Amino acid sequence: MTRPFGTGDMADRIRAFDWSATALGAIGGWPSELVTTVETMLAMPRPATLLWGDTLLQLYNDAYVEIARERHPALLGTPVAEGWSDIYDQAVAERLATVRAGQAVSLTGREVAVRAADGRFERRTFDIIWLPVRDARGVVAGALQQLVEVTDHRRATAQLRDSEAQLRMMATTGSHMLFRMSADWHQLLRLDGRGMLPDVATPIDDWVERFIPHEDRGAVFAAIAAALDGPGMFELEHRVRCPDGTIGWVASRALPVLDAAGRVAEWFGTGIDITARRTAAEVVRRSEELRRIALDGGGMGAWRVDLAAREVRGDARFFALLGMPPGDAPQPAADFLDRLSPQARETVNRFVTRRILPGEEFDGELEVVAGATAGCWLRWRGRADGPDTRILHGVVFEVTGQREATERLREREELLRLFGDASRDALWIRDAGTLHWRYVTPAFRTIYGQPRRVVLSGDHYRNWLALIVPEDRAAVEAAIARVRGGEHVTVDYRIRYAPDATTRWLRTTEFPIRDAGGQVVLIGGITADITVSRHAREALTRSEERLRSAVEIGRIGLWDWNVAGDEVHWSAEHFQLQGYPVGAVEPSYAAWLARVHPDDRAEAETRMAEAMRGGRPYAQEFRVVHPDGAIRWHSARGRFFFDEAAQPVRMVGAIIDVTERRVWAERQQVLIAELQHRTRNLIGVVQALADKSARSSRDVPEFQQRFGDRLQALVRVQALLSRLSDDDRVTFDDLLDAEMAALDGEAAAVVLDGPKGVRLRSSTVQTLAMALHELATNAVKYGALGAAGGRLSISWTVAPGEDGTPWLHIDWHETGVAMPPAGTAPLGSGEGRELIERALPYQLGAQTSFALGADGVRCRIAIPVSRRAAA
Repeated sequence: MTRPFGTGDMADRIRAFDWSATALGAIGGWPSELVTTVETMLAMPRPATLLWGDTLLQLYNDAYVEIARERHPALLGTPVAEGWSDIYDQAVAERLATVRAGQAVSLTGREVAVRAADGRFERRTFDIIWLPVRDARGVVAGALQQLVEVTDHRRATAQLRDSEAQLRMMATTGSHMLFRMSADWHQLLRLDGRGMLPDVATPIDDWVERFIPHEDRGAVFAAIAAALDGPGMFELEHRVRCPDGTIGWVASRALPVLDAAGRVAEWFGTGIDITARRTAAEVVRRSEELRRIALDGGGMGAWRVDLAAREVRGDARFFALLGMPPGDAPQPAADFLDRLSPQARETVNRFVTRRILPGEEFDGELEVVAGATAGCWLRWRGRADGPDTRILHGVVFEVTGQREATERLREREELLRLFGDASRDALWIRDAGTLHWRYVTPAFRTIYGQPRRVVLSGDHYRNWLALIVPEDRAAVEAAIARVRGGEHVTVDYRIRYAPDATTRWLRTTEFPIRDAGGQVVLIGGITADITVSRHAREALTRSEERLRSAVEIGRIGLWDWNVAGDEVHWSAEHFQLQGYPVGAVEPSYAAWLARVHPDDRAEAETRMAEAMRGGRPYAQEFRVVHPDGAIRWHSARGRFFFDEAAQPVRMVGAIIDVTERRVWAERQQVLIAELQHRTRNLIGVVQALADKSARSSRDVPEFQQRFGDRLQALVRVQALLSRLSDDDRVTFDDLLDAEMAALDGEAAAVVLDGPKGVRLRSSTVQTLAMALHELATNAVKYGALGAAGGRLSISWTVAPGEDGTPWLHIDWHETGVAMPPAGTAPLGSGEGRELIERALPYQLGAQTSFALGADGVRCRIAIPVSRRAAA
């Protein structure tokens, strides 16, 4: 790579000068704008000087040495006001101030005393032109000063030719390209190419079209326009297309050449091949950009400490983190230490006051206690590289948030530990891959009956799985598989409690814990002993099941009325009791009242209103009318609940169907009335039997015999009647069988012939039974059942009467009886015959006949029977 500044005496002097002692610093640290401007200035054929920095330090070319004379080389690196104190007046100061403001200015006819070769001073006249020079940020960093001697125009013209010859010599021996342009920049008068471009003279537009890449043409024409407006120096770094097709970089500088009248006659310039420097600068720029991105992206600041000088340097971020204004100059280390906490200063001093080894690193977190960033914690990382271990460099970044987060995490972990130690539930964390425990709280022992040292030994997972009842292990392992897949799972299972081998119910809630990549790496869980609650729930379930069974079997309808919101809930049985299909209507007070019988509604509403006022619980029996017209009796009970203001907020109750009970109660009343009636009748019958038996008996024993037999007949009838149901009746054949079974006669002599199941009216049974008893008693004493060879035939039929009512026709026929002689007392002419011929027709509306034949008694009885007699 070509050395900077090219060749020549002044180029050598500038390179050899100790610039580190000046504000510009060592040449290696100069910005590219300063380097290329110096190169342009050195290549200029006329006297030129570059004034740079805040103090306008001087750098000048070989042509300027003749003007500097005895001031050379002391002028190099000296502020212009100091080096030319004898001619630095107000006019010069004002113009330099204008240049610093960004404008090109000139001063014409300036006389300068110059020592000639013979030692004498001579007065020479110059026109001075100052052009502003900007840095990469566009800020004016210096001025390029060009001197045009006008003492003798011919002399000046000759000098110009000599300078051009010198420049051509430089162009042929160095790396510069020289060019001359017309005053209006329309014509490239001459380009003496060197290396990159061929010699050419052509219109500027053609040259730009040929050699300047399209993306840089706008910048070239903009720089030309800016130079013409000044007029000022043309300067631009741009790319060129070389004849071999490659793209290079050129730093072009051009200054206007004035004629004797001070007008721009032409432009003279140089082009320097900066491809290598630009490439290196681009590499450095990219490196710096990557470093800046890394530092900025990480919020880092860079620092450098000279332990020997006790000085600190840093970038803008470094100063911002310490709450200090930025600066390029080194700062005393004490200023930075004063901003740190006493503990931090002690940490730093312990490190820097001992012998530091090459490559040794410093890494620590220090607290800032002063300035705008007081309260911040900074992480410092640095090292000593190379043989000089007194120079440390590194980065710093804020870790306040991380420390706060760490502290919060520590607090949360402490709270978690305290919570875990105090919790009755077992908290745990296990590895998602191996399923081994990572963390187990003391409650694990309480729940599983095993200490943590046992739980955390051996194959954790298998040891734990062995505690679970075998029937539940599959469900537990399936739950763990789901958690590994990323789900939250709750599972209930049983274990064998280690100390006493009892069975306990546990509930475990497990959840996945993911890493930064979203993978499940840990499984967290909470395990609770739910044995008591499980048993209570099972007991409650059984109780609810019993209640549900009782409600369903007992057909109990339940209701729950939210009075405030007027919302009512009915059980399924309630719908059915009201005659509604389940869910057919919206449960409500109105829907219930609509089913109540019209005659019972007023009382139902009155009872409900009284209960709502808090007077008493609601209890009532009322009728409801179903859609099919059926009337059912309901018994309802309920109670209201009241708020603090004694307002009803809720009512619950139950309703049952009591229709059958009400019917039985009504029937019972009927039966009681019937019983009372029959009792009175029975007493009357007994009294009549007693009277008749007494009148017909010769003595007491005979009375007892007759009266007892007749009472037994009544008892048999009452026995038949007591066994009947509501719709049942005594049949004629049952009545006849009962009476025949009580006879002492020869059963083989009796022939029965008639239909079974002829239903008798209940009002006729007792009297008919007495008539049959009298006939049977006579047959035993005097007739067919008492005489040898006697026979009794009893037949019966059912036939409708004139009004359609069924009649039972009974034919009692005795044969084979030896009748008494004529003129004696007729057989069977006592109370029995009176009962048949007179009582039956009177009491039952019966039709009877009683006749004594030649060989026995024949009696016919016809009585109305139940309309279902034929059945």
